Amino acid sequence: MRRLAPLALLLLAALAPPDVGAQRAEPAHVLRVATLMPRGGRTSRLVTAWNQALAERTDGRVQVRMYWGGQMGDERTVVRRMRIGQLDGATLTSAGLSLIHRPVLVMQAPGVFETYAQVDAVRRQIGPELARDMRAAGFGLLGWGDAGRVRLFSTEPVRRPGDLRTRRPWVPRHDNVFTQMLGVVGATGVPLSVGEVYGGLRTRMVDVVPGTAIAAAALQWFTTLRYVTAQSDGFLVGGMVVRQGFLDELSEDDRTALFEASLLNHERLLRASRRTDERAFEALSRHGIQTVDLEPHRDEWRDVARQTRARLAGRVVPAELLQRVERIAAENR
Repeated sequence: MRRLAPLALLLLAALAPPDVGAQRAEPAHVLRVATLMPRGGRTSRLVTAWNQALAERTDGRVQVRMYWGGQMGDERTVVRRMRIGQLDGATLTSAGLSLIHRPVLVMQAPGVFETYAQVDAVRRQIGPELARDMRAAGFGLLGWGDAGRVRLFSTEPVRRPGDLRTRRPWVPRHDNVFTQMLGVVGATGVPLSVGEVYGGLRTRMVDVVPGTAIAAAALQWFTTLRYVTAQSDGFLVGGMVVRQGFLDELSEDDRTALFEASLLNHERLLRASRRTDERAFEALSRHGIQTVDLEPHRDEWRDVARQTRARLAGRVVPAELLQRVERIAAENR
């Protein structure tokens, strides 16, 4: 377990907001940010530099106050708190961002992304319009992030889609994508918040968890899980948002400084998180989690992904947007 500790950047490490390091006194604007990420040494070191840069750029007028480890609730609760002004910002997965602008879920469509290059290409082309639509909904996007490849972790091997019918897979409470996939397979999921998954695994309420190696390591899921799929059909994508009301309180210069400092830090954390996910996967293998090769049943998984995307099109995300994402990804294999 000790050798996994340095990997605990967590599920949203790439999306991490600034830490509250040594700050100048009495800032005029305190950005209250919620994250599922627990406070930790390496995480704090990575993000403190961002907060210090922000303090320098704004002469201490804008600072960040962090609420770590899900103190403010799950993503749905955090979005609600931002809407009523109890919080100013948050790091969210695509599922959380979809509570602000539902089409963001297109980034989680199964079977579309095989490489980070594809994710980057899609975000370059459709990211600005998604950010524009989130801004119209009252939230500014400070930066995109991703936190590794999404795989299926389980207590018993999951080799083909039909295996899920005899399992108890976890479904994030506001996740419309995995729910649709389970519907295609004919399986029934168990809805839980991220914070409830560890207890659900210990009590055997759930025995299959979709997630990244970063999450499995940082959230201690690996202590119960024994298997993980070798292949992945997507990445955990998300971003950090701040409510427009907070942005409106800032001067134009301070608002520009916030966005520019955030963008630079998110790019740095994005690169770090991708390396961390690879190391976490290797560490979990050394710890004893066995990989399950899906290649013998790859056609079945591809068919499930295709049917799931068909269900998403026009119901969960605009069909035209999904087609564009598929095209961009195919052009950047």
